[in-house]
Amino acid sequence: MIGTLESELSGYAFSPLRDGDFPLYRGSSDSLAPVLLVTAEETSVAGLKRLEHEFTLRAELDVAWAARPVALSRYRGRLTLVLEDPGGEPLDRRLGRPLDISEFLRIAIPLTGALRRVHEQGLIHKDIKPANVLVNVASGGAWLTGFGIAVHLPRERQIAEAPEGIAGTLAYMAPEQTGRMNRSIDARSDLYSLGITFYEMLTGTLPFSAADPLEWVHCHVARQPTPPGERAPIPGQMSAIVMKLLAKTAEERYQTAAGVEADLRKCLAAWESGARIDPFPLATQDALDRLLIPERLYGREREIEALLASFERVVVNGSTELVLVSGYSGIGKTSVVHELHKVLVPRRGWFASGKFDQYQRDIPYATLAQAFKSVVRSLLGRSDPELRRWREALREAVGPNGQLLVNLIPELELVIGPQRPVPDLPAQDAQNRFRRVFERFLGVFARREHPLALFLDDLQWLDVATLDLLEYLVTRAEVRHLLLVGAYRDNEAGPAHPLTRALEAIRKTDTRVHQIVLAPLGLEDVGRLVADALHCELGRAQPLAQLLREKTGGNPFFTIQFLSALAEEGLLAFDPGTRAWQWDMDRIRAHSYSDNVVDLMAEKLQRLSAPTQEALKQLACLGNVAPIDMLTLVRGEAEATTHAALREAVHAGLIFRMDSTYKFLHDRIQQAAYTLIPEEHRAEVHLVLGRALLAGMTAEQLAVHLFDVANQFNRGNVLVINRAEKTQVATIDLRAGRKAKASAAYASASAYLSAGMALLDKEDWDSQYELTFSLWLERAECAFL
Repeated sequence: MIGTLESELSGYAFSPLRDGDFPLYRGSSDSLAPVLLVTAEETSVAGLKRLEHEFTLRAELDVAWAARPVALSRYRGRLTLVLEDPGGEPLDRRLGRPLDISEFLRIAIPLTGALRRVHEQGLIHKDIKPANVLVNVASGGAWLTGFGIAVHLPRERQIAEAPEGIAGTLAYMAPEQTGRMNRSIDARSDLYSLGITFYEMLTGTLPFSAADPLEWVHCHVARQPTPPGERAPIPGQMSAIVMKLLAKTAEERYQTAAGVEADLRKCLAAWESGARIDPFPLATQDALDRLLIPERLYGREREIEALLASFERVVVNGSTELVLVSGYSGIGKTSVVHELHKVLVPRRGWFASGKFDQYQRDIPYATLAQAFKSVVRSLLGRSDPELRRWREALREAVGPNGQLLVNLIPELELVIGPQRPVPDLPAQDAQNRFRRVFERFLGVFARREHPLALFLDDLQWLDVATLDLLEYLVTRAEVRHLLLVGAYRDNEAGPAHPLTRALEAIRKTDTRVHQIVLAPLGLEDVGRLVADALHCELGRAQPLAQLLREKTGGNPFFTIQFLSALAEEGLLAFDPGTRAWQWDMDRIRAHSYSDNVVDLMAEKLQRLSAPTQEALKQLACLGNVAPIDMLTLVRGEAEATTHAALREAVHAGLIFRMDSTYKFLHDRIQQAAYTLIPEEHRAEVHLVLGRALLAGMTAEQLAVHLFDVANQFNRGNVLVINRAEKTQVATIDLRAGRKAKASAAYASASAYLSAGMALLDKEDWDSQYELTFSLWLERAECAFL
């Protein structure tokens, strides 16, 4: 429908079914089909987007198991989603007391069946709760509503943001959905929420209670619920089913809604025949028919223990420690570090992380900015009184020099407000000022009541300015309650690398430095990974594990990608008859596979559609992480078209869509995507991207993304021939150089200024004297500094 719904709905009488952020109304009429209406507050941008998103799913939802959207328009001044009314009443209206066993089963079975149908459509609901369920006990029907945050993905990553900002309902949320479990969200996350719902149906209460959002997160991540059988007189087998659904890790839960449904039907048959349910083996019909590699870490127990011990010392002693995690690419450094999330929750600690980019090494402090952007954004989701406290603390910390940090983290201005320009100082004084201001800023987050873990990935690609600042911070006695974790490829950081020299200097101070070296996985660890992925006995998995170990050298990332490639090419397949995974070792051995993970990933990328490959090439040029608006800008198309182009890569698990950005799963995938561009055409691609960014940005946007634009032009500057464009690019390089110099990042500044100088020649001393002289003068100053 287009326009408003006033005339279409004029013949209905409406009654409320649900309160809250998304009120639900039932519309009845003597002559018209019944409907449901969902509305959202006009001031809630996220709420309006949810209604719009749910409407886009209308073709995938079936009235047999969901309230299907039929229209989205305005009604009585509010955006309104119209749904077909399947009947029934909201499940939460029946709760508040324990349901008897028969009533529970007659609701739980069709509800689980509805969720099974959702998952068969490739959807993850992400907000399963009684308020989003309609039930009709008499007819045995159950229908799901509330698809506003559902995703059409096999897996999705949730960033660790403020609990208040996480989409979903905290009381029913799976541990991984909080972003604090180092795990992806998938269909099994819905099964956890189903378990919470079952618990409430059987006992009349939730398994946990909490006073604030962070406590809810802690409950789901760390606290074990009291078994429902200890709270209400229910059969032990049903209590066991609920507790299996509520396992903290997805691998220990039911794997499919079909498996849950089968066990519930056994319970109903037993109950109806004798009013008792004897124990039986759970999950015997719970086979997963698609390959889902476990995300648990294998063979890393000691390393994780050492990392967590460092964090505990930081908390207890109020100290600063530097932990270095080293090993080859794909060895699992990032995964090990992200295990910190679990221990940060009970301590109410902060986790800030950034990743250096192999193709953008001259942007000063970019990784620190990336790390603290998410922290600052999370403040904006806090309550007004809490935000006010953070605002006052940050203003006091930065004093009159707040603009230095706003230049680095533009989002900070939304918290502390507009800042005065900072006065110019001699170079050494300016560097000292920046260091002190950043130290005080960091100290706002690193405190006894909420320690800070700062993780910087791929240190082998760090810029000199960031390296100098980190060395300053970890050797300062005034910096407390800080765990600085750096991961790097030790095979790419030799004795002459600036990182190696800086670490030698740090070790000579009183700073506590702990080194964690990750080795390849042994055969036993690879065997456990394969056995868990294929849900088979270790002995059966051993020959395949041996082959994988030989082929990949025990590199976890390569092992996982190799196993996935076998499934994609049909050499590893699920047999519905035996309900088990089958493979032919002779066929696998006969198949030619590259020993190089980048080549393997490139082959995988080449099987994607041409539009997806093109989008991935552009994403790789922009960086390991890129905002959707920048990607849309360089592609010159609508945002929805860009999402469509990347959907195939998201489904393949090569990239993640997180909030308003896209991120490569691993820098080896970014590298493989970049190699899809023939070397002789790369300069041309970068130049096209630079021109698109410059043409599409306002002056304010250019100021924020100055380094990004300069980098694209500089990687394509051999093709800049037009004198006017050379002048334009040289001017951008001058601005970038000055911006880097203002942050005391003299090496990065020199790189931009040198690039600008290379675009000009002797004639420009006459035609562009001011520009040419400024580039040479600034370059000379940076060389001196």
